[in-house]
This record gives sequence, C-alpha cells and structure tokens, in this order.
Amino acid sequence: MTRVLVTGGGGYLGSVLTGKLLAKGYDVRLLDPLWYGTESIDPYRSNPKFELVQEDMRNLLSTVRSLVDVDAVIHLASIVGMPASSIEPKTSEEINYLATKNIAELCQIHEIETYIFASTCSVYGAQPDRLITEKSPTNPLDFYAKHKFLSERAVGWLNRAPTVLRFGTLFGLSPRMRFDLVINLFIAQALAGNTLTVHGGSQYRPFLHVADAADSLIFALEKNLTGTYNVITENSTIEQVARQMQDITGCTINISDEIQDARDYRVSAKKINQMGFIPKMSLKHAFTEIKEAFKTGMLSDYNDPRYNNYKLITNSKDLQKQVFIQGLPASKRYI
Repeated sequence: MTRVLVTGGGGYLGSVLTGKLLAKGYDVRLLDPLWYGTESIDPYRSNPKFELVQEDMRNLLSTVRSLVDVDAVIHLASIVGMPASSIEPKTSEEINYLATKNIAELCQIHEIETYIFASTCSVYGAQPDRLITEKSPTNPLDFYAKHKFLSERAVGWLNRAPTVLRFGTLFGLSPRMRFDLVINLFIAQALAGNTLTVHGGSQYRPFLHVADAADSLIFALEKNLTGTYNVITENSTIEQVARQMQDITGCTINISDEIQDARDYRVSAKKINQMGFIPKMSLKHAFTEIKEAFKTGMLSDYNDPRYNNYKLITNSKDLQKQVFIQGLPASKRYI
C-alpha cells in the first residue's frame, strides 16, 4: 500500500494526519477545497509524495479522478461540529452524508478495499448511566451526530469491510488550529488570564488528542482493521477539565447553569486498546504545545474567527458562496 487519499486533509485532524503519513513514506493525495485557507498544507507542497486536488468532494468528476491509482481512502471531510453543520442543513446533508455514501460506493467501483471513515462518539448522545461500548445503542441528538450515524450505516452497506473510528472530542495543536473545541478553548482562555466559564459541567465527554486520532487512523490502515472502534484517551466531565486547567495555571472558574449541553456519555476504548493501539498524549501535553505556539507567534488571538468553524463561515460572504452555492451543474454534483 503506497498511495492514500485523504478527504478533508487540510482540516484540523487531516493536516496532522497528512504530515504523519508523509513522514512514514506514504504517497498522500488530498481532496479538499481548502475553505479555511492553505496554511495548514503549505509545508507539505514541496514534498514529492504530496499531491493536492483542491476541489469540493461534491464535484463528481474531481472525486472520481482523485480515486485513480489509490490504495486506500481515509474519509475525514465534513462540516464539523453541531453549530457549523446547522447553518445550512441541506449543504450539511450533501457533504456529511450523501457525499460520504457516494465515495464509499465509488471505492467499490474502483475496487479500493481499504476505506476508513472518521465518525464521532457523539452518535451515543446522552447515556450517563453506563460505560458505552461499540455494541451499545446509539442516540444521536444533533444534526451533525445524526449525519455521522447515517453515514456509518451507509458505509457499512456499500463497502465490503469498512473501518469506522468513533473519535472522542479532539484537542491539541494542529496546523489548522481550532479554538471551538472545549479543551483548546479552556487552554487559550487560561493562558490569556481569563475566567473559564463552565456550562453545567457535570456532563461527561470522552477526549482524544488530535495527534492520537491521526495515529489511530494510521494504525487502522497498517493493521488492516475492519469494524467499528471507539478511540479515546480518557473520560472526564467538563468541570474536571476546567479544574485541571486551574491546577496548571491558577485560573478562576465560573460555573453557569444557563446553557447546558444535553450530551453526556462515558466511552470504553477497550476494543481498539486490545488490538494494540494506546493513545499517548495528555491534556498537559496539549497545554505545553499550545502555550509554545502562542509564544512563537504560530497562534494569535484565540477569538479570531479563523479558529472557529462556525464563526469563519458566518463571517465570510465569500466562504458562504463556496460552501452553500457551489455553482456546479447537477450532473457533476452529488445530490
């Protein structure tokens, strides 16, 4: 196996994965419209093993061309997160579900046997009274989670032996940085000397460093894993995460009951751990690397819309035209 197609390879997880794949000697082809900018993949352009297809995956012709001579597909592309995916439901359905289903079908046509789909533990919804395994019932509560769950089912129907990795809430440093993720936001707020506002706080989340998420995808690729796997580092309540930040920085915390996320779940990653994959990165590691990135100027004001998917889309008319008004004829578009 030499050439890997990564959809959404310029994103928060994708840009980390791309660097790791190239470092291991893989030929990497990215399919990504780069809506959020090119900075995340600029360091890879000089690598002879790197190839960019800067197209929307809803463009049928470009997607078909990107699959030529590919040995494996790692499908990350989506409008990520509940706020961003709820801006324009039809577009989210096209990208997060329909295009996912169609790429899985195209893999069958092109006889690409390795198809790895990045899903989310959010498909479990609110199940606070149990430790959730891959066999537990799903209960997606929002638009984003529902489309991920539908995509999982479609991928299972269309692909001979797909691999589905259900990731916990990601955190950590990435070339395409995000501060609309709770741990990253808490770290940035603490570094800025601001008070951390915790909404509710008793709800559990499974968390996973973005570098560990990338490593798990490569692990699945190289070990020929099939089936569905939860991938997390640890389960913590939102308040516990804030208290860790307080221990590290001495920041103050404000607990608010005004807005509470209904999602509440603890997840077991025993299945993939038994296969040999163990995450390595901690919250303290993320704090150190993000602190250094601010110090060196790699990161600037964490409130900048470019670090927030929802704000970036809603604040840019040009980006909205790219995301919501594709201008592609129906014959070339996934609908």
